[in-house]
Amino acid sequence: EFEFTIGPIPFQDGLGKEVVSRFSTDLDSSSTWYTDANGREMQKRRLNYRPTWKFNSTEPVAGNYYPVNSRIFIRDESKDVQFTVLTDRSQGGSSLNNGQVELMLHRRCLYGDGRGVGEHLNETGLVVRGSHFVSLDHTSNATVLHRELGEALMLMPWLALLPSNETYPSYKDKYNMEYAGLTMDLPPQVHLLTLELLGDKKILLRLEHQFQADEPLNTPVNITLDNLFTAFKIAQVTELTLGGNADLSSVHRLQWNTKDKEGMGMGPAWNGNGSGNVRQVLKAPGIVVSLSPMEIHTFEATIE
Repeated sequence: EFEFTIGPIPFQDGLGKEVVSRFSTDLDSSSTWYTDANGREMQKRRLNYRPTWKFNSTEPVAGNYYPVNSRIFIRDESKDVQFTVLTDRSQGGSSLNNGQVELMLHRRCLYGDGRGVGEHLNETGLVVRGSHFVSLDHTSNATVLHRELGEALMLMPWLALLPSNETYPSYKDKYNMEYAGLTMDLPPQVHLLTLELLGDKKILLRLEHQFQADEPLNTPVNITLDNLFTAFKIAQVTELTLGGNADLSSVHRLQWNTKDKEGMGMGPAWNGNGSGNVRQVLKAPGIVVSLSPMEIHTFEATIE
């Protein structure tokens, strides 16, 4: 873990400044790096390249910067080694030279770039504090690590302290010091994304598969929901759209003709076919849902 504190950025010399953190390695990354899309699927990036048109590089730095929501990494395929940096906030990142990873931490611009915004980033007295988490490992190990660590950093517990005259034994006797909300551990691929009370005996439940198809632990996973939680049992579930505002069975997706002939569809999380506008309800016992790589499924559940 690397912690940084930067600012205020001086401006008395009349020059704007951008402060970056640059990690240099001897890895042969072949001018290729990967950045995440909102903490989920990793996007392949190449220096001075765009996959759908011929790229004319007029901004060699800015033209190769990409959003980094939570992580960026490079790989040396010949050594089977991956160098990963996880961030604690969204930043801009790149790999401008072979074997390097660069992230922008802070900047102060005294003039606009003439691109139409009409506002420069001259924020006075701004101090930035943050952390980067760095790993170097074999590719398969590094993939599992950045998935699990990225989730842990996103949902890091907040510590709160308060004065008390009680001793630890007496405090422990009065209060519950441990609580497990699940009756069993979820598989490493699965993350409980949302658990929200909707009303009397109704909850909103989202489960996600954290790995993508070309990563380790990329197999589909079945989860039994009936007795998953310690505080209640699930009597029945209805799958909803991702936003949770409509039954999935009532949604009819448009079908597009694509060059690679891949279908653009969405099916229910449990085995079986949808039946048009008929509401799909699965009841206990035996509420089993399936999650494939990168899938998120949303349910309205009735509890008891």
